Amino acid sequence: MEIYSIETGNFKLDGGAMFGVVPKVMWNKIYPADENNLCSWAMRCLLVVDGDRKILIDNGIGDKQDAKFLGHFHLHGDDTLEKSLAKHGFTPDDITDMVLTHLHFDHSGGSIKWNVNRSALIPTFKNAKYWVSKAQWVWAINPNNREKASFLSENIMPIQESGQLNIVETEGEIYPGFLLKMVNGHTDGQIIPHIKYKGKTLVYMGDLLPSTAH
Repeated sequence: MEIYSIETGNFKLDGGAMFGVVPKVMWNKIYPADENNLCSWAMRCLLVVDGDRKILIDNGIGDKQDAKFLGHFHLHGDDTLEKSLAKHGFTPDDITDMVLTHLHFDHSGGSIKWNVNRSALIPTFKNAKYWVSKAQWVWAINPNNREKASFLSENIMPIQESGQLNIVETEGEIYPGFLLKMVNGHTDGQIIPHIKYKGKTLVYMGDLLPSTAH
Protein backbone atom coordinates (compact mmCIF):
# COMPACT_ATOMS: atom_id res chain seq x y z
CA MET A 1 0.00 0.00 0.00
CA GLU A 2 1.12 3.52 -0.82
CA ILE A 3 -0.34 6.74 0.56
CA TYR A 4 0.00 10.20 -0.97
CA SER A 5 -1.01 13.64 0.21
CA ILE A 6 -2.97 15.36 -2.56
CA GLU A 7 -2.89 19.15 -2.42
CA THR A 8 -5.84 20.78 -4.21
CA GLY A 9 -5.19 24.40 -3.28
CA ASN A 10 -5.74 26.85 -0.45
CA PHE A 11 -8.56 29.14 0.50
CA LYS A 12 -9.43 31.61 3.24
CA LEU A 13 -12.09 31.51 5.93
CA ASP A 14 -12.75 33.59 9.02
CA GLY A 15 -10.49 32.48 11.84
CA GLY A 16 -13.07 33.18 14.50
CA ALA A 17 -15.62 30.95 12.81
CA MET A 18 -13.09 28.15 12.47
CA PHE A 19 -11.82 28.25 16.05
CA GLY A 20 -15.14 29.02 17.73
CA VAL A 21 -14.88 29.77 21.45
CA VAL A 22 -11.07 29.64 21.48
CA PRO A 23 -9.81 33.21 22.09
CA LYS A 24 -8.15 34.87 19.12
CA VAL A 25 -5.11 35.70 21.24
CA MET A 26 -4.42 31.96 21.31
CA TRP A 27 -5.20 30.78 17.77
CA ASN A 28 -3.77 33.84 16.05
CA LYS A 29 -0.27 32.84 17.20
CA ILE A 30 -0.54 29.60 15.23
CA TYR A 31 -2.82 30.65 12.36
CA PRO A 32 -2.24 34.40 11.88
CA ALA A 33 -5.27 36.21 10.48
CA ASP A 34 -5.07 38.94 7.87
CA GLU A 35 -6.65 42.40 8.19
CA ASN A 36 -10.07 40.87 7.49
CA ASN A 37 -9.65 38.15 10.15
CA LEU A 38 -9.22 35.53 7.41
CA CYS A 39 -6.85 32.57 7.79
CA SER A 40 -5.43 30.38 5.05
CA TRP A 41 -6.54 26.74 4.96
CA ALA A 42 -5.27 23.87 2.83
CA MET A 43 -7.74 21.66 0.99
CA ARG A 44 -5.65 18.54 1.44
CA CYS A 45 -6.89 15.14 0.33
CA LEU A 46 -5.49 11.62 0.55
CA LEU A 47 -4.79 9.03 -2.13
CA VAL A 48 -4.51 5.40 -1.08
CA VAL A 49 -3.05 3.00 -3.66
CA ASP A 50 -3.55 -0.65 -2.80
CA GLY A 51 -2.94 -3.03 -5.69
CA ASP A 52 -5.29 -2.10 -8.51
CA ARG A 53 -7.34 0.16 -6.26
CA LYS A 54 -6.70 3.87 -6.20
CA ILE A 55 -8.88 5.38 -3.50
CA LEU A 56 -9.11 9.16 -3.23
CA ILE A 57 -10.52 10.74 -0.08
CA ASP A 58 -12.15 14.12 -0.81
CA ASN A 59 -11.25 16.28 -3.82
CA GLY A 60 -11.31 19.98 -2.90
CA ILE A 61 -13.35 22.84 -4.30
CA GLY A 62 -12.90 22.11 -8.01
CA ASP A 63 -12.82 24.75 -10.73
CA LYS A 64 -16.27 24.76 -12.34
CA GLN A 65 -17.73 27.58 -10.24
CA ASP A 66 -17.71 31.13 -11.57
CA ALA A 67 -15.18 33.75 -10.56
CA LYS A 68 -17.65 35.52 -8.27
CA PHE A 69 -18.22 32.39 -6.18
CA LEU A 70 -14.55 31.44 -6.01
CA GLY A 71 -13.61 35.03 -5.23
CA HIS A 72 -15.44 34.84 -1.91
CA PHE A 73 -12.89 32.29 -0.74
CA HIS A 74 -9.67 33.92 -1.94
CA LEU A 75 -8.16 30.85 -3.58
CA HIS A 76 -4.37 30.97 -3.66
CA GLY A 77 -1.36 28.79 -4.37
CA ASP A 78 -0.39 26.80 -7.44
CA ASP A 79 -1.73 23.41 -6.39
CA THR A 80 -4.66 21.77 -8.15
CA LEU A 81 -6.15 18.32 -7.95
CA GLU A 82 -4.88 17.37 -11.40
CA LYS A 83 -1.37 18.73 -10.79
CA SER A 84 -1.06 16.93 -7.49
CA LEU A 85 -2.24 13.62 -8.91
CA ALA A 86 0.14 14.02 -11.86
CA LYS A 87 3.04 14.69 -9.49
CA HIS A 88 2.60 11.14 -8.23
CA GLY A 89 2.01 9.64 -11.66
CA PHE A 90 -1.79 9.48 -11.69
CA THR A 91 -4.74 11.05 -13.50
CA PRO A 92 -8.41 11.37 -12.50
CA ASP A 93 -9.18 8.46 -14.82
CA ASP A 94 -7.00 6.19 -12.65
CA ILE A 95 -9.16 6.67 -9.57
CA THR A 96 -11.27 3.59 -8.79
CA ASP A 97 -12.97 4.88 -5.64
CA MET A 98 -13.89 8.40 -4.58
CA VAL A 99 -14.65 8.52 -0.85
CA LEU A 100 -16.40 11.74 0.15
CA THR A 101 -16.17 12.45 3.87
CA HIS A 102 -19.06 14.87 3.35
CA LEU A 103 -20.60 16.95 0.60
CA HIS A 104 -19.62 20.50 1.51
CA PHE A 105 -18.30 22.28 -1.57
CA ASP A 106 -14.69 22.48 -0.35
CA HIS A 107 -14.54 18.69 -0.04
CA SER A 108 -16.70 17.56 -2.96
CA GLY A 109 -16.43 20.35 -5.55
CA GLY A 110 -13.85 18.42 -7.54
CA SER A 111 -16.25 15.50 -7.96
CA ILE A 112 -17.90 17.08 -10.99
CA LYS A 113 -16.53 19.11 -13.90
CA TRP A 114 -17.69 20.66 -17.15
CA ASN A 115 -17.44 18.57 -20.30
CA VAL A 116 -15.19 19.78 -23.12
CA ASN A 117 -17.65 22.26 -24.61
CA ARG A 118 -19.09 23.28 -21.21
CA SER A 119 -22.56 22.08 -22.15
CA ALA A 120 -22.99 19.54 -19.35
CA LEU A 121 -21.61 18.58 -15.95
CA ILE A 122 -19.94 15.17 -15.77
CA PRO A 123 -18.06 13.13 -13.14
CA THR A 124 -14.39 14.06 -12.88
CA PHE A 125 -13.58 10.44 -12.03
CA LYS A 126 -15.36 8.54 -14.76
CA ASN A 127 -14.09 5.13 -13.63
CA ALA A 128 -14.74 5.56 -9.90
CA LYS A 129 -17.37 4.54 -7.42
CA TYR A 130 -18.40 7.56 -5.36
CA TRP A 131 -18.90 6.62 -1.69
CA VAL A 132 -21.18 8.81 0.45
CA SER A 133 -22.89 8.02 3.75
CA LYS A 134 -26.67 7.73 3.63
CA ALA A 135 -27.08 10.20 6.47
CA GLN A 136 -24.93 12.78 4.69
CA TRP A 137 -26.69 12.25 1.35
CA VAL A 138 -30.13 12.73 2.88
CA TRP A 139 -28.91 15.79 4.76
CA ALA A 140 -27.21 17.30 1.71
CA ILE A 141 -30.30 17.17 -0.47
CA ASN A 142 -32.56 18.40 2.37
CA PRO A 143 -30.34 20.73 4.40
CA ASN A 144 -31.39 23.28 6.98
CA ASN A 145 -30.99 27.01 6.41
CA ARG A 146 -27.72 27.17 8.34
CA GLU A 147 -25.93 24.59 6.23
CA LYS A 148 -27.58 24.76 2.82
CA ALA A 149 -25.05 27.25 1.40
CA SER A 150 -22.36 24.58 1.76
CA PHE A 151 -24.26 22.03 -0.34
CA LEU A 152 -24.28 22.85 -4.05
CA SER A 153 -26.56 20.74 -6.22
CA GLU A 154 -24.10 20.87 -9.12
CA ASN A 155 -21.57 19.04 -6.93
CA ILE A 156 -24.05 16.44 -5.77
CA MET A 157 -26.84 15.48 -8.16
CA PRO A 158 -24.64 14.62 -11.20
CA ILE A 159 -23.03 11.87 -9.08
CA GLN A 160 -26.40 10.19 -8.69
CA GLU A 161 -27.38 10.83 -12.30
CA SER A 162 -24.18 9.18 -13.54
CA GLY A 163 -25.02 5.91 -11.77
CA GLN A 164 -21.70 6.04 -9.90
CA LEU A 165 -23.13 6.82 -6.46
CA ASN A 166 -22.61 4.20 -3.74
CA ILE A 167 -24.53 4.90 -0.55
CA VAL A 168 -22.95 3.69 2.69
CA GLU A 169 -25.69 2.86 5.18
CA THR A 170 -23.64 1.43 8.04
CA GLU A 171 -20.06 1.49 9.27
CA GLY A 172 -17.77 -1.18 7.89
CA GLU A 173 -14.98 -2.05 5.48
CA ILE A 174 -15.49 -1.31 1.82
CA TYR A 175 -12.22 -3.15 1.16
CA PRO A 176 -9.97 -5.18 3.48
CA GLY A 177 -8.14 -2.73 5.73
CA PHE A 178 -10.21 0.27 4.60
CA LEU A 179 -12.89 0.98 7.19
CA LEU A 180 -15.49 3.74 6.98
CA LYS A 181 -16.73 5.02 10.34
CA MET A 182 -19.32 7.79 10.66
CA VAL A 183 -19.84 10.68 13.03
CA ASN A 184 -22.48 13.36 13.45
CA GLY A 185 -19.96 16.09 13.90
CA HIS A 186 -19.47 19.18 11.75
CA THR A 187 -22.25 17.72 9.58
CA ASP A 188 -24.54 14.70 9.72
CA GLY A 189 -23.02 11.38 8.72
CA GLN A 190 -19.47 12.56 8.09
CA ILE A 191 -17.29 9.62 7.05
CA ILE A 192 -14.02 9.13 8.92
CA PRO A 193 -11.86 6.60 7.02
CA HIS A 194 -9.64 4.24 9.06
CA ILE A 195 -6.84 2.71 7.00
CA LYS A 196 -4.62 -0.18 8.08
CA TYR A 197 -1.11 0.84 7.08
CA LYS A 198 2.20 -0.75 8.06
CA GLY A 199 0.80 -2.26 11.24
CA LYS A 200 -0.90 0.93 12.36
CA THR A 201 -4.23 2.62 11.73
CA LEU A 202 -4.22 5.89 9.82
CA VAL A 203 -7.32 8.00 10.47
CA TYR A 204 -8.39 10.72 8.03
CA MET A 205 -10.15 13.20 10.30
CA GLY A 206 -11.76 15.43 7.70
CA ASP A 207 -13.36 18.49 9.26
CA LEU A 208 -13.45 17.01 12.75
CA LEU A 209 -9.88 18.36 12.91
CA PRO A 210 -9.62 20.98 10.15
CA SER A 211 -6.08 21.97 11.14
CA THR A 212 -3.16 20.81 13.27
CA ALA A 213 -4.02 23.61 15.68
CA HIS A 214 -7.34 21.99 16.46
